[in-house]
Amino acid sequence: MIDQLDTLAYTNRLRRLSPGCKLLFAVALMLIVLVSHPPVQIAAFVWISIWIVAYARIPWRVYLVGLVLACSFLAAGMPALLVEAAPSSGWSSGANVLAAWQWGGWVIYVTTDGVDRAVTLMCRSLAALSCLYFVLFTVPFAELLQVLRRIGLPVVLTDLVMLMYRLGFVFLETAAWLRTAQIARGGYQGIRAALRDTGRLVSRLFARAMLRYRQLYLGMMARGFTEDFRVVSLSTHVRSKRHEREALVGCVLLAAWEWWIGG
Repeated sequence: MIDQLDTLAYTNRLRRLSPGCKLLFAVALMLIVLVSHPPVQIAAFVWISIWIVAYARIPWRVYLVGLVLACSFLAAGMPALLVEAAPSSGWSSGANVLAAWQWGGWVIYVTTDGVDRAVTLMCRSLAALSCLYFVLFTVPFAELLQVLRRIGLPVVLTDLVMLMYRLGFVFLETAAWLRTAQIARGGYQGIRAALRDTGRLVSRLFARAMLRYRQLYLGMMARGFTEDFRVVSLSTHVRSKRHEREALVGCVLLAAWEWWIGG
């Protein structure tokens, strides 16, 4: 997935637009999403999805897979918001209780307040996640670091982000090599063997990845690395009045809609 993100960031239809403008648009929309109600959040999610799929021409399957992967973690925490429990001795069903189950000396129940919290969290998370994906899909990582440095982020933090980003590629590439070697030796034949081989892969992955990371560090030192990374972008950027107007008008309309709902 991370390789595909990096490729799409350099080949999407919004590649020539200023990375600073795209980052500003995503941040502004995310701020609106974080303080708004679910209808506005759903509208923002649909709108930014149009930017990603229609304007940037990101394959919808890739975008959908990214959403499903992230939502799977969100779904794992939903029961904590939906389900409540209380001792059965002092519990009485209220008007907002949708369902209740008796289990031992406890009552497990779902309320309308819990459903409202879960729906609000789901809408907010989807909209905010789409804003993040817009940046990941349309802004190359090197240009994103340049923007962060221009707005005053300390160099040491951008260097750490760069190293973590590179380390992600190292881990994935090393895991792919180890898995290919295991398959060539007849691994992953059956569920039990697959679990055993996966455990072996994980146990060897960290040591192999750290060895490659050490080699990467020695290579940087041999090429004259001193204090910080110098990120250079050779691409030229253009301004699009149409996209700028649409982004501005859309954010204003969403903010006005939220003001009307909240007011």
